[in-house]
Amino acid sequence: MSDARPEIDVVAVVGAGTMGAGIAQVAAMGGLRCLVFDPVQAARDTVRDRIAGSLERGVGRGFWSADQAEAGLARIEVVDTLDGAAEAGLAIEAVPESLELKREIFQRLEAACPEETVLATNTSSLSVTAIAAGLARPERMLGLHFFNPVPAMSLVEVVSGEATDPGCADRAHRAVTRMGKTAIRAQDAIGFVANRCARPFTLEGLRMATELGLPPAEIDRICRLGGGFPMGPFELVDLVGADINLAVARSFFEQSFGEPRWRPSQTQVRMVDAGRLGRKAGRGFYEYGHGPHREPDPEVGDARPILDPDRLTDIAGPNAATVMGWMSAQIVNESVFTLAEGIATEADIDTAMLEGFNWPVGPIEWGRQIGFQSVIETLERLRGAYGEAYRPAPLLRELT
Repeated sequence: MSDARPEIDVVAVVGAGTMGAGIAQVAAMGGLRCLVFDPVQAARDTVRDRIAGSLERGVGRGFWSADQAEAGLARIEVVDTLDGAAEAGLAIEAVPESLELKREIFQRLEAACPEETVLATNTSSLSVTAIAAGLARPERMLGLHFFNPVPAMSLVEVVSGEATDPGCADRAHRAVTRMGKTAIRAQDAIGFVANRCARPFTLEGLRMATELGLPPAEIDRICRLGGGFPMGPFELVDLVGADINLAVARSFFEQSFGEPRWRPSQTQVRMVDAGRLGRKAGRGFYEYGHGPHREPDPEVGDARPILDPDRLTDIAGPNAATVMGWMSAQIVNESVFTLAEGIATEADIDTAMLEGFNWPVGPIEWGRQIGFQSVIETLERLRGAYGEAYRPAPLLRELT
């Protein structure tokens, strides 16, 4: 395929749930005409009202004017069949995470849409390559991984499968940029970029609690005050849901055929078995009642990670240097493995974590600030104590 084709002006969204409605909203507010289809009549009947409510709330918060919201809503059209997506230059699927369902949707889209239409899946956990394998022309398909809630989250991962034509990825990238999003490029791999590089944050928090005997609240506090993270790993698990986080951990471990870095935690298994799922259950690593689940943190000034061990100890306590050294080393290590495997560039890896998870610094840049040799030394100590989960990425030695 050549990239010398018209820019995308019409987007189709298949699936009118939370993600689909959010994608339709940002596409329309980016000036693109948006066709929305869902096989469920009730979803088709209510999606414009849901989007209208979201736009109205945005007006109230000053995100856009009433006229802009009205114009955006006018660009959204609900269609009754997948054939109604035939006008689209980009068709985005946002249906449940089932490989069989997604393959069926794309086979129907391929039949309905002209050959120049780019087909995109919003999957966060399935292989783009595997989904595209059911198509006659898999080169026209890629992943567009939007993050939830779509209107508020700026990151979109543009994911190329094994067969994806670069021109299709270019066109999709430009369309996402028109939607006001920060688009990064990624190759198809477990977790893509953001979710993969975020894995150590919760997994290492759980391991440190087990191996060092530190309370989750202390680890969270150290990560907030010493690492500059908006919340600690245990707060994040409670927010996402322990069951969901565990399912992701198991998926990573199984898809990688037992990669030690991604081994799930027995602590989390016990939490799920006990029904301590986090905020949605009223209890997890914290108790959630009528008041806040913790005391507010003191002001520490700059939100970037604190590199000076003495200052880190003064601010976050006597265990802070050990915990942040452990956490930062494995976060940097995972990002360097991602870089070495050609999944994304250094700049896109850092952007993914800044925009996708609101981290205070990108993980590759964090490694440069710490010093890659220091990261290697920390990892080797951890490897000696806890095994191959802490083997350094070979590329780390080239970066020193």
